[in-house]
Amino acid sequence: MTSLTRRLARLAARGAAPIAVAVAVQSAGNLAFHSAVGRLLDPGEYGALGAVLSAMVMLTVPLGALQTAASALVAEHGLTWETARRTLRAVALWSLPPAVLVLLCAPLLQDYFHLSSLAETAQLAPYLLAAAVVSAARGLLLGDRRVGTVANTYFVSTAVRLALGLALMVPFGISGALAATVASEVAALLVALPRLRGTAGRTSTTSLRLGAVAHAGIAVTGLFLFSTADLLLARHHLGDAASGSYVAAATIAKTVLALPAGIMAAVFPRLLAAWPTPGRTRALLSGGAAVTGPAVLGAAAVIALPSLVLLVLYGDKYPDADGLVRALCGVAALTSFVTVLTHAALARRSRLIAVPWIGAVLEIALIETWHGSGAQIAAASAAALVPTLLAMLLLEGRRWVRATPPAETDVPEAPASADASRPAATAA
Repeated sequence: MTSLTRRLARLAARGAAPIAVAVAVQSAGNLAFHSAVGRLLDPGEYGALGAVLSAMVMLTVPLGALQTAASALVAEHGLTWETARRTLRAVALWSLPPAVLVLLCAPLLQDYFHLSSLAETAQLAPYLLAAAVVSAARGLLLGDRRVGTVANTYFVSTAVRLALGLALMVPFGISGALAATVASEVAALLVALPRLRGTAGRTSTTSLRLGAVAHAGIAVTGLFLFSTADLLLARHHLGDAASGSYVAAATIAKTVLALPAGIMAAVFPRLLAAWPTPGRTRALLSGGAAVTGPAVLGAAAVIALPSLVLLVLYGDKYPDADGLVRALCGVAALTSFVTVLTHAALARRSRLIAVPWIGAVLEIALIETWHGSGAQIAAASAAALVPTLLAMLLLEGRRWVRATPPAETDVPEAPASADASRPAATAA
């Protein structure tokens, strides 16, 4: 076995495999869901649904920081039912004001996304509340090494979304599909709660602090905005048919990032442990290969056969989206490198976690300037990616390779307590 192979085997043995499998199943379910609704809805309706689903994920991406913070809390202090109860209650209270704000802004969102019903945007509020509590519950379980239960929450959530979504979409259209997405989060929480209650016999008690969430929230929110702003702006600027094509191509491309995001759950704590040691360079290289490898391979497979992928998923509705699929998959593959380097900056609590925010601002500015077609929006997204990736490589990468460790130095193992799978992974 090579050194890299041994490290990847360790990651699998310490919890990466169940999460990676669960995220892979969820990604497949996500594609199946989009394939089904994309065939049943006309391109304009599908473009609207895709935009709202992406907005749902964008609202909850900062809550991915809750998952990481809750996981670290339990890894350090242990898990009790009182700790779980306090954490979930605090998260629900923190999420209530943003949910109310989203509800009040529902008419504005309806107008921005050109939606036919207020119910389609109003459902963002309960989704935000449910997804926040689920993220915290998953983090608590991950900190207690209960990766199997966390994987089950993804399996159940995917099954509920598929079954209920298809059942409700026929009578209720877009609103039914969105209601199923909300219900899938509730189902995941029902799977997690019994295992959290099973810790009632333990005695130590602690609670999650809002300040512990803020730093991780900056990183994951910037990454998601950087990788998804193009889809939201495409719905606003393009016509119904063109926005449907862009959503279809972007959904395929974002799926390329789903499995690497799951693997990042096991890589991130290793980066945390490795940063103060001489083995940090090898930790970054091996962890980076584990995360970016699947993204590059997945993108290459789709780029080679874009027409076949579109035909299998959407039939013949989007025959002219081949170029968009190729371009956006290439962008997604390179974005995985930005993801690794941003988590490396997060591991050493560096201000460089703000670089994806700068990239997102650049991307939005370029798209607002050139948005006459889907191809122009994709090109603007790629143009913003290049300087962002170069900046992270030059500024963050050199921090990790400045002192090359001796050949015999190994990286200490760390508990697989952090999880990054919700931001990005389950796009739409």
